[in-house]
Amino acid sequence: MVEKNKNIPLSPSPSPSSMSASAYHDFILKAKALWKEEGPIWGIIMCGALFYAYQFILRVSPNVMNNEIMEAFMIDALAFGGVVSWYSWGYAGMQLPLGITLDRLGPRYLLATAACLCGLSCFLFAHANGLFMAGVARFAIGVGGACGLIGTLKLGTLWLHPTRLGNVIALTIGFGTLGACAGGAPLSMLVDAIGWRVSYMLLGGLGVGVGMLCYAFVRSPDEAHSHKDEAKPFLENRHPFHDIKTLALNPQTWIIALYGTLMYMPITIIGDAWGVPFVQHAAGVSEKEAAAVISAMFVGAAVGSPFFTTMSDMMTQRRFPMYVGSVASALVYIGILLYPAQHIYVFYGLFFLAGFFYTAKVLTFAVICEIMPRSMSGVSTAFINMIVMLTGAFHPFIGFLIELTWDHQYKDGIPLYTAGDYRVGLSLLPLCLVISIGLLKFMQETHPKSGSTQKDQPSVDVDVL
Repeated sequence: MVEKNKNIPLSPSPSPSSMSASAYHDFILKAKALWKEEGPIWGIIMCGALFYAYQFILRVSPNVMNNEIMEAFMIDALAFGGVVSWYSWGYAGMQLPLGITLDRLGPRYLLATAACLCGLSCFLFAHANGLFMAGVARFAIGVGGACGLIGTLKLGTLWLHPTRLGNVIALTIGFGTLGACAGGAPLSMLVDAIGWRVSYMLLGGLGVGVGMLCYAFVRSPDEAHSHKDEAKPFLENRHPFHDIKTLALNPQTWIIALYGTLMYMPITIIGDAWGVPFVQHAAGVSEKEAAAVISAMFVGAAVGSPFFTTMSDMMTQRRFPMYVGSVASALVYIGILLYPAQHIYVFYGLFFLAGFFYTAKVLTFAVICEIMPRSMSGVSTAFINMIVMLTGAFHPFIGFLIELTWDHQYKDGIPLYTAGDYRVGLSLLPLCLVISIGLLKFMQETHPKSGSTQKDQPSVDVDVL
């Protein structure tokens, strides 16, 4: 270093401008080195995140096709809820099998196959001529979509240090938010232009394309390494079943799962099927504007997730931030149902807050991992996610509640529901959130720095989740 700088005169201290220039130069060099080292890795992870965004479009798509689907199959709200719910049955049912299989086969083939399954199922849904075929198609879409989140997180654990998993989750949730927004107003405009069946055929082609992208670019860290070589015969490996039994016999597991389910209920009910028609009738706006209002909820969720994880770490508590999320969510949904919708921008704000406060639910993954041994973190989160996704089974019940006050009026074969009918159906949501508040009284405090004494702590850092 002295030889390189021998012609530079020495000065008592470097000037601020030279220091800032040197720091900027060092930053650029480090950024280039980091990009050279991790750029391709993040490209691989983005393939999984892209699939997660795609499956989110499919998941929320019935929200902007409500009238079209009811007209096509000549059904009412109860039957429509039944068709939509089949997605959740497929999604929830695949969580544990996928969690086990990913550890043995790796994410490349499963992500590619799952995306293609979603795409082909879209073609089936587009050509469905009855409720049975439509339900089967939605079930298959849910089976494929189940791989989106856990497959992408598996890529993160394979390629990056565990402390970087938080960045992977942030990226994945960001892509999911984009997918949810794309499944709102943009998809509504597409449906208006070319119809829901052709729109679903285009989504099917997109799914096959995403599957081919995953197959072409997703790789394991060591391409020569085969997951098959390390996989034991399935019947000889009793650990997954032992872990599931351990989870099922722990009362805290069910408290945490029920809390997560109650907190997730509004997102499923509002975001997947009933939010757009409710806002459309309550505020007297077009389907596209109502879809944009619902998209604000997903934007709020993307903002709220890091807020509540940071809040939990700063307070070294899990339960109090979860209390805040439950209480605030209950108040927000009461406001949504009671607000006369004189100004649509108030609805934008309310739905943003609904998504923001719901994300206190993300702490359930930290809690279950801190209660269970570190070796069970994967199956523990899959188990909680499986129970939570069963919220989709309530879609038919919401349809039943909507029809309680319906006057059985039709127009062009479409049932005419009023804003009051939707309010009756959605009145279940604040009730669920109030119950979640009481449930927290029975949940243990598990933060590693809270003084709790669970075994094998600390097992997980909330920043990673």
